[in-house]
Amino acid sequence: MKFSEFRRWLKAQGVTFEAGKGSHFKITAPNGKQTTFADHGAKEMPEPTRKAIIKQLGLK
Repeated sequence: MKFSEFRRWLKAQGVTFEAGKGSHFKITAPNGKQTTFADHGAKEMPEPTRKAIIKQLGLK
């Protein structure tokens, strides 16, 4: 999965994005949990990174 595809998936889950520095965003899930997301566009996202963000936000 590419970073841009994952970002679209997160938005569909109701996650909000706040601009950070450079390509980084502070993201907040509907349950209030937060983490940082670096959007590198068309690059492939490492699977462990994707799973870690989902776990940190408490999403399924």
